[in-house]
Amino acid sequence: MSKPSIKTIDEAIKILAYNDWAWNVYDDRLGNDKLAHPKDKSVVLSLAEPRYPWTEKQAKLALGIVKRYATKFESYGIEIRDIIKNPVYEHPFRIINSEKIIELSEDHEGNTTILMKFPYDKKIVFLLRCCKEKRNLPAGYFRFDGETKIWTVQKSEVTTYYMTMIAARYNFAFDSEQLLNEFEDIKKEKINFKKNYATIKDNKIKLHHVSEQLQNYWQNNFNNKKLIVQLDQLKHVGVCQKNLRVKCYSEVGRKIAHNINRQLWVDKGTYTKDEIILGLQELDAFPILMPVSGAITDSYDDIVDFAEWIKCFERHGLDRYKDLAWGFEFKEPKEYKDMNEDEKFMNRINFDSKKLDKETFEKAYDLYQESKQFRNIDQNTKVYFIRNRIPRTMMRSEIKFKCSIVALGGGYYATGGENIKRLLDNIPKKLYYSNARPMSYEWQSRAIIKL
Repeated sequence: MSKPSIKTIDEAIKILAYNDWAWNVYDDRLGNDKLAHPKDKSVVLSLAEPRYPWTEKQAKLALGIVKRYATKFESYGIEIRDIIKNPVYEHPFRIINSEKIIELSEDHEGNTTILMKFPYDKKIVFLLRCCKEKRNLPAGYFRFDGETKIWTVQKSEVTTYYMTMIAARYNFAFDSEQLLNEFEDIKKEKINFKKNYATIKDNKIKLHHVSEQLQNYWQNNFNNKKLIVQLDQLKHVGVCQKNLRVKCYSEVGRKIAHNINRQLWVDKGTYTKDEIILGLQELDAFPILMPVSGAITDSYDDIVDFAEWIKCFERHGLDRYKDLAWGFEFKEPKEYKDMNEDEKFMNRINFDSKKLDKETFEKAYDLYQESKQFRNIDQNTKVYFIRNRIPRTMMRSEIKFKCSIVALGGGYYATGGENIKRLLDNIPKKLYYSNARPMSYEWQSRAIIKL
């Protein structure tokens, strides 16, 4: 009887991947079977279940593995030599585009972007990510499309300089000479660059070695503000505030103003809600955005916490019906006696803390009613609650938030989807108010700075 033969290298790889006998060899010394070539096994499994047809390089790797296991195949009565001598594959080889291109483009909002297309290169990817991190660029500045394999980078002097330098170093083809010309101009500016700094004179902050545009912007918007407010704004305009010290009535306001970081963790066990609001008022940091996560009206702890925040705003002069606005609607809360059996069952599961009493239920119902009625947002809004998505009313209002507080119903993860995270990342200040320090969701796991 003739031996069964294999028609393709792909078939041989699948036989290796899905048969245990391929990975066991007899150990004469121990008198038992032992696992052989564990690294081979992981490679074989990946080759057996590819997302795309093999490249020529992958095909050569597969052929080499099949050759290595030819004796194993034959010991189990499978003819393999013919296919090794004349390899046949199930699909044509996938050709990887090895072109490296950099060009200018525009996004859907009309902003100029830099497009970089290249086959995967660990070093280039590392440099792109390093540029984003080291230069503290906002979220959304760097985007990667897995389908087109294109990196989209928002164009600025920083990104123009570093993207052009990377592209030149790794032999990218330039679509035009514009980037190269701008690179040379920026390079000349860097040679003549003098680091900016600030001083205090006549109870005002003076900027040194900054552009005329920034000087005018500062004069028009901050020159007449309180000194502590001016100090706090320096980090948002990229001016060094080192060695400057300004008195402040509130401890939270003082620490925020003197901190160069835009994202700060405020320990719930150290500072009260009142201290946070007092500090933000002193820094002229309203309006603020507060992302909300979870049902809230189902949880005793979340209801109490939310109600305390609203009372806190009232204690500091904000009208809950005029100055607070809602970008979503809570679901209507129910008392336990009004729930059906399924709701009672879920209620018993969800309530790890306390059962709703009458007073807490009334607080939940007030939150529900206010979220339904007070949806109007305008330039007079001081606090805006948002959940899951960005409302159109907020976009139409053109309101510019100065600070966000992530505290309601989920801590760090109360930020919702990517659009909301991107919105929060572009707000000048972001405070995380929780019992535990949150971790950044960026590609590098770095802790958010404690206040």
